[in-house]
Amino acid sequence: MLKAEKKELVAQFEELLREDPHIILSGYRGLPVKEMVQLRRAIRGAGGQLRVVKKSLFQRALGEGEQGKLGEYMEGPIAVVSVSGDPLNVLKTMQEFARTHEELAFRGGWVDAELLDAHQLVELASLPPYNELLAWLLASLSAPLTQFVGLLQAVPRDLALTLAAAAEKRGGEAEAPA
Repeated sequence: MLKAEKKELVAQFEELLREDPHIILSGYRGLPVKEMVQLRRAIRGAGGQLRVVKKSLFQRALGEGEQGKLGEYMEGPIAVVSVSGDPLNVLKTMQEFARTHEELAFRGGWVDAELLDAHQLVELASLPPYNELLAWLLASLSAPLTQFVGLLQAVPRDLALTLAAAAEKRGGEAEAPA
């Protein structure tokens, strides 16, 4: 590879790191080409892009900043997954793929301006989807209010039922309360 080509690749990696706020590093040693193509398609469908990179050039692009700490997770062949949108969909897709293909393994990542190791990425991938978490939060917030409204409705209802029972006990037919 010529020096100019290497500089061009480093520039492309630097641009990728500036534009995409989420970077996931994974190992893929032993993964057949056919499965790698399936993984790329699945990741692209989830909103990410998988690239196999030359480690030394990618480490140059990382530089010395906070993202430079990603270099410690670069062992063996590395696939870099860049995500411009929600990283959870891509992480879930990769985790689902890794269940049937043990060759794929999380190494580390840069998600929401934080350096995460493989264990943290797996934990993040196992979270429920955003919409499900939001629904759970709203249900938790609305439960006390729902109980309070039920309590407020119970007082007049119980009073009406008590009056009806007292009127029936006296022998007269209870009129329906208004």
